[in-house]
Amino acid sequence: MDELLHWFDMIGIAVFAFSGVLAAGHKQMDLFGAVVLACVTSTGGGTIRDIILNIPVFWLQDTYYLWIAVATGVISFYLIRYLQVPMRLLMVADAIGLSVFVVIGTQKGLELGYSATIAIVMGMMTATFGGVIRDVLSGDIPLLLRREIYATAALTGAAVLVALDASGKLPGDLVIAIAVVVTLSIRLAALRWNLSAPIARFGNH
Repeated sequence: MDELLHWFDMIGIAVFAFSGVLAAGHKQMDLFGAVVLACVTSTGGGTIRDIILNIPVFWLQDTYYLWIAVATGVISFYLIRYLQVPMRLLMVADAIGLSVFVVIGTQKGLELGYSATIAIVMGMMTATFGGVIRDVLSGDIPLLLRREIYATAALTGAAVLVALDASGKLPGDLVIAIAVVVTLSIRLAALRWNLSAPIARFGNH
């Protein structure tokens, strides 16, 4: 299971870094701006999680995570300069990163002995806060705060992982895979059919 989580971690870093560059491209940023967005998107959620849990920040211990983000950022920057990249691809890349990182964060909370509630919160935080930083820096309303089904997908995936892990009836690798598929399926379904959560309304507006 540790090897699977390791590969998921690297995939999440690369995919979220790519989504950061796509966001930079839509805002006409230069190479430096694109790499900055790539790095904060891919490492932001995990950094905040580790600080809250009072453990060493993951990319300070293993700097190859940062190098993966930088390399992905540079390569993606030159790639999108010569290709027409639709905004839809950014959303799909973000959905993949979301589904992978929610598992990483939730599992880390469980491994450290925290309760199911804390583990779920850590999973959602790991999966969404990098995107929040990306959107704020690029001048957009964060996906987490929009009416789209985003945080709900992360919460559901984290809850599925915690429930299946507690049952002890399935192998760890299968539990992780199911949680990733559940999160990704919910998020992609929301994108495909424009599903959204109810919004707050005040007065007659």
